[in-house]
Amino acid sequence: MKNKIFAAISLTVCLLLITNYVVAQTQVDAERLFKVPLSADSGILGMRVSGSKVFIVNTGGRFVRYDLDTREALNGRAPADKVLDFDVILGQLVYLDGEGKVGGRVRPTWPDQSYSVCRIDVSTEGLILSGGARAVFLEKNATEAFFIDDLAMVRPIDNGYLWSVQMRGRQGRWNADLYDSYGNLMHEVYEFSDEFAPSGLELGPIGPEGELLVSALENNVRKLSLIASNGYMFWKMDGPPKRFPRDIAFDSQGNMLVLEVDNNEVWLVRWKLTHPEG
Repeated sequence: MKNKIFAAISLTVCLLLITNYVVAQTQVDAERLFKVPLSADSGILGMRVSGSKVFIVNTGGRFVRYDLDTREALNGRAPADKVLDFDVILGQLVYLDGEGKVGGRVRPTWPDQSYSVCRIDVSTEGLILSGGARAVFLEKNATEAFFIDDLAMVRPIDNGYLWSVQMRGRQGRWNADLYDSYGNLMHEVYEFSDEFAPSGLELGPIGPEGELLVSALENNVRKLSLIASNGYMFWKMDGPPKRFPRDIAFDSQGNMLVLEVDNNEVWLVRWKLTHPEG
């Protein structure tokens, strides 16, 4: 994130973009990269980025791997009848199947059991499972899972830290804080205003420097906020219409990747964001 002091600026859109968005305080140049060979109604879960590769997966286990550098695409299928969520380890899928079990790139020490979760995230320390009443931490060489009470919405970053957004304190405000992988509060980072009463609240993806992207509906408009671990909100902007659970990612250059829909066709689009000084 090169510039951290931002002013309002009108939206400009490159010629490759056919969909227009009103984006507050942010300039967006959007470029269509790839037509995804999965229709919008095929149960697409979303995308994950690993290096230059973008993995797009649907609930039936079908996936496409698109290379941002070479523009080449490869189709495949995960060995599961149903996929709830997925991530990527060393270029291979790791996923939650329809029974809540971890499949794909798994470690032999991990217990073969089901979890009451719906999201899976790779961390440098292992796996984080979330989306249920409590999160689950599978350390790299763990033989049993560690259950994290009172943390339902979490996203891992490097060095064993977790972002979590929840209501905390007597005033009942929403807060974004950093915990360790065992659920211990490490740093109180950001307190939202009294007016922040979101619906559809979601966390992630994680930015290129460990920033937390928060997505929420405010007055029926999807808003995206990027928060750094030092408590600074880099920017807040209108987001794209949400069609899939993981419809946004970041590439290695810090550009935002978005899955957009046009007449039931799904396109991978790169949003180059500029937050000018002023």
